[in-house]
Amino acid sequence: MVDVLLIDDNADDAQLIQRQLALAGADYKVTIVSERDAVEAALERHFDVCLLDFFLPGYNGLELLQDISVEELPGPVILLTGAHDERLDAAALERGIADFLTKDEAASAVLDRSIRYARHQHASRQTLRYQSRHDDLTGLLNRPIFMQRLEALIAHPETDLDTTHLAYLDLDGLKTINDNWGHDTGDRVLRHAAARLHTTLSELADSGAFVAEPLVARFGGGVLAAALRCDAETPIARIAERMVDAMREPVAGGGARIVATASIGIACANQAPGNVHDLVRLADQAMYSAKHAGRDTYWCHEGGGESYTRLRATLETDLRQAIADQALYQIYEPQIALGSGALIGAEALARWVHPTLGNVAPNTFMPIAHVCGLIRPLTHWSLSAALQSLAHWQPNLPSGFRLAVNIAPAQLLAPGFVENLGQMLTEHGVSPQHLRLEITENFFTYEQATSKLQALGEMGLSLALDDFGTGYSSLARLSRLPIDTLKIDLSFVHQMVRNTRSAALAKTIVSIGKDLGMTVIAEGIETQDQADMLQGFGCEGAQGFLYSRGDDQASFSQRLRALAGE
Repeated sequence: MVDVLLIDDNADDAQLIQRQLALAGADYKVTIVSERDAVEAALERHFDVCLLDFFLPGYNGLELLQDISVEELPGPVILLTGAHDERLDAAALERGIADFLTKDEAASAVLDRSIRYARHQHASRQTLRYQSRHDDLTGLLNRPIFMQRLEALIAHPETDLDTTHLAYLDLDGLKTINDNWGHDTGDRVLRHAAARLHTTLSELADSGAFVAEPLVARFGGGVLAAALRCDAETPIARIAERMVDAMREPVAGGGARIVATASIGIACANQAPGNVHDLVRLADQAMYSAKHAGRDTYWCHEGGGESYTRLRATLETDLRQAIADQALYQIYEPQIALGSGALIGAEALARWVHPTLGNVAPNTFMPIAHVCGLIRPLTHWSLSAALQSLAHWQPNLPSGFRLAVNIAPAQLLAPGFVENLGQMLTEHGVSPQHLRLEITENFFTYEQATSKLQALGEMGLSLALDDFGTGYSSLARLSRLPIDTLKIDLSFVHQMVRNTRSAALAKTIVSIGKDLGMTVIAEGIETQDQADMLQGFGCEGAQGFLYSRGDDQASFSQRLRALAGE
């Protein structure tokens, strides 16, 4: 049975075409439509071939296809018209139409042959199109097409970046499998893993875990990727856990039952708004960290224990609740003038005491916040808590004091952030001159970076570039932005006493900052030798365990009162 969609508003012509198809001897089933709404709906349904009349009421066949990709249609299109026109013929073929016939040529044999040729041609094109978009081993999307679709997904205004994630998976030990059992077995394991991943994500989609069907691809080698638009109530850690479990199903090969585990890195789209290459890089880095930390995933177990997987999933749920309940707290790491020892500022650092696990390290819960779309509410909480403290301390603050708060790119890029921050300052009665926002160098990769920073600078806020020297800052751009403070990353500080290259880099950063009229603060100072060396370089400010391991609000209030002579 060949399903023919006939689009023709002339009843006599339509009956003629039906009779010719009946005479052809093939089993043709014809559906006739003419009204535009019905035509557009019919083009979305299955058909084996479409016979399209050129002249239709109020429009023509080519205009109908103007906004439709012919390659995306279920079957080929053959254009029918009353008279031959070479220009129309050329335009039809250019549009992707399979054949062009005048109605007086549409005798049964000619029409039958044209349909058979068009279907064969369409099938060949569909095969080539499929091959150009899919990986030939696994049948998943290939990398170029996946990246195109991921870019479109991230750019779509209805996509919630806080709940959109990229999972980056690498099969562990694939090279060993290839070496020990041969590439045929390695390919079988890879196909099995790809199928299990696709099936698992489809099952999760059916259960309501996603708001759209996941995109799944093979990037090459043993690397698979999945773009996931999660339901707001579904923790990404639980999805990661299901993916890991799917990878563990054994596959027979080389006379053995082989289990290929996977290392999985997950990045949240709000970590790299609008930049899919940065998003892939972050997910790749997370996967690399997972692999070299001996974990199945960025989240999951160490040493093969299942409890760690469950713990990470629990931490996400509990962190979400802790942010909602404002159950976190801040400590304040003092910033000291290297020359005089005077207090010039402090950095507010988030801390979390879990009700059953006790202190959870920031390097545990901050990655969870980034990956799970919690970094924006966490950053908002940090700002609110810092402003409350500043309002309390304001009468005793020394001249030039700044309280620094780390701000994630996702929060800075959020619509209305600058206006909301101004409102928060007013509500707390805090002068902008007492607040410093610390950003990292990767923020410079976003288009809105310059305008956002200029707007914040115009408010009178201090802006610091954190971890300077570890990213990709352009010095030319740095000179044009309202950045007034550079912070030397602790990796240079810890090594510079015994490593001349680290010392030279630290000295260069101080020199760059001074030449640009900026304050330079070194972080992570633990020894007097480090402090003396930095002071010799001309560095003005310092923070680290040499001066304090961090004060809670009461202790810092007492420190300020002592400085004020109370």
